[in-house]
Amino acid sequence: MTELGGWPRLGCGVGLRSTHYDTVLSEHPRMDWFEAITENFMDSGGRPVRILEEVRRRYPVALHGVSLSIGSADPLHPRYLSRLRELVDRIEPFVVSDHLCWCGVDGDSLHDLLPLPFTEEAIEHVVRRVGQVQELLGRPILIENVSSYVTYRHSTVPEWEFLAETARRSGCGILLDLNNVYVNSVNHGFDPSEYLRRLPGELVGQFHLAGHTNMGRYLFDTHGGEVIDPVWRLYEQALELYGKVSTLIEWDDRIPSFERLAEEARKAREYYERAELKSPDRLASESAGRVTPYVVRTAPAGAPALVETQRWLKTHIKPGARPEDAAAVCLNPQGGDPGVERLAVYAGGYFARVHEALAEVYESVRHLLGEAAFRELADAYAVAHPSREYNLTYVGRQLPQFLEGHPHTERLGFLPDLAALEWRVTEAFHAYDGPAATAEVLSAAAELDPERLTLEFQPSVQVFASMWPVVDLWQARRTPLDKLDIALEGRPQCALVYRRGSEVVCEVIAKEAFLILEALLSGATLGRALERLSDADEELPLGPWFADWSAKGLLTGAGSAVPVGEAVER
Repeated sequence: MTELGGWPRLGCGVGLRSTHYDTVLSEHPRMDWFEAITENFMDSGGRPVRILEEVRRRYPVALHGVSLSIGSADPLHPRYLSRLRELVDRIEPFVVSDHLCWCGVDGDSLHDLLPLPFTEEAIEHVVRRVGQVQELLGRPILIENVSSYVTYRHSTVPEWEFLAETARRSGCGILLDLNNVYVNSVNHGFDPSEYLRRLPGELVGQFHLAGHTNMGRYLFDTHGGEVIDPVWRLYEQALELYGKVSTLIEWDDRIPSFERLAEEARKAREYYERAELKSPDRLASESAGRVTPYVVRTAPAGAPALVETQRWLKTHIKPGARPEDAAAVCLNPQGGDPGVERLAVYAGGYFARVHEALAEVYESVRHLLGEAAFRELADAYAVAHPSREYNLTYVGRQLPQFLEGHPHTERLGFLPDLAALEWRVTEAFHAYDGPAATAEVLSAAAELDPERLTLEFQPSVQVFASMWPVVDLWQARRTPLDKLDIALEGRPQCALVYRRGSEVVCEVIAKEAFLILEALLSGATLGRALERLSDADEELPLGPWFADWSAKGLLTGAGSAVPVGEAVER
């Protein structure tokens, strides 16, 4: 590993995506490094983070965030920062990065990389927040230039000056996405080569290369294909200006085989190997000859403040908004179109991301409804429940309740319960399970008074009861509909959900076992839990049940509760 100015020069890597997990873990392909999307791992104690740890044992890993929202007028999210630091400490990445943008305001999350106005106020705001993050992590971060479809009338500097000055004042580095430079140059009409020449080379710590989609009147940053020739030419220019800089191939939509992805990385490496390795002093010297010193510009009279700008944009792109009714008071014309017409790009992106998140969690519901009906459901849900989550995975938390009384439920009455089960499966998948209780702990617990004995379970353990055969429906989520034959009426089921290794298990249990587990999981003593079975007509296999739960590692400990009356006396 070679470091210049604090940024490792590691060669060419690719994004770590779930479709390639098995290939990476079993074949250990030749690759310089991997980049992991921070949010895919920071809220998970299950399979994703375990895989990331295994990858990290063999390869350098970069963490790249999409939800830090460093430019939002809202305070930085404390839980996000806490989870970020935990993941950084756990993985020890060679670099941490996020985007120079905002993702929401006033608690609403739009799950997009929204552009900032290029103003002195925005620079000062972002610099303070980058400082907070860097102090928390104990390391500098990289900030990435984002693709955009609108620009603001009250911006006072070009995008490259905004990016460079923010990095210079905050002490962070620049993650230069060359595809985004090209996309914005077409969308907003500037020379991409000028953009590269005006950045201080000593601040550039990483490159991103990706594909995009030509929408006719603008380019859309999809990361859904190979890098095009104009972006490769920009990469050559960037390597000539900045020397060898760690380079990532991003391919996040219509993801190809790992071998095809590796081919793109090998192509980047051919360019990379021909570049020089420039020292920080040389980079600074060369930059001084071409970079114009930053000059503070006063915002035009009547320009909206940063928070007002963000609220205005949110109002016109959030679900249910009508961008065509917006007055273009904030936006420049784009490619001959009124600026407000491009707001539909952001509004459409929100619906697409909500649909994608719901489809990943509610696989059974989607399977039974069909893609067209599920997409309509996702759009209606997005309007009814605007997201306040920073992590897209949890956007669908309220879908089971949303399905109550929904027209689909009139036809398929089991849908709310099936969705509730699928949500429990998702929670179990990401739960932070720990070591199971030892035999000694369980043996000691057996000697305690049942009226005081409490049991502790893995966080992934949940139970669920339904008047429908929801476990059967969930297990048939990949069965073709024309082969699906599940009797529905008069078949209630109780489910036990837990994680075994990296996989979530959902199994049918007896109603009496459900009643005991439900009570124990709520914190009741064993004695209280057993009272729920006082009306049982026959002797129940309590011993085998507890032995089974113990053998599956569902129990993590035991305790002795103090009765309420006794606690009061003390």
